[in-house]
Amino acid sequence: MNNSLLSLGSNLGGRKLKIENCIESLNDSKNIRVVGVSSMYETSPMYNLNQEDFINCVLEIETPLKALELLEYTKEIEKKMGRDFQSQRNQPRKIDIDILTYNDEIIDEGNLKIPHREIGERKFVLVPILELKGNMFIPGYDKKIEDLIEDLDRNSDKIRKCNYKINEKNL
Repeated sequence: MNNSLLSLGSNLGGRKLKIENCIESLNDSKNIRVVGVSSMYETSPMYNLNQEDFINCVLEIETPLKALELLEYTKEIEKKMGRDFQSQRNQPRKIDIDILTYNDEIIDEGNLKIPHREIGERKFVLVPILELKGNMFIPGYDKKIEDLIEDLDRNSDKIRKCNYKINEKNL
């Protein structure tokens, strides 16, 4: 069984519901078992500032799927939930699923890079990982999560913990 961390994000209408529906879709798969979910965080957009804030969270999953199979599966869920893959990068989206880690592996296979290539610059990923997994090391980084967060510019990537509760029926 493989262990993976996934980041979920949404910034188009009904953001919380879209995150919950995504968690439910992942957990309903016979090949994925959600074993942990961070709190939801509201975050400012980073690269394209002319859009609404995001709701983000991190999931820990177990899966027999290989990394590329997991990528294909997450893309299918995004497609079913209405993600537009024709739009430019960093545009508003109904749902975004990123594979952050896969076991303790470093993978660079075409369109799949694990750990996620921007993991070290995203508080909206690092803070939920810290909450969910503690002060762990990310493969390929020589610092723990707390140190990576501390290294980031304090004014970048505003992040606020939401009062939203994940619907327990989704787990």
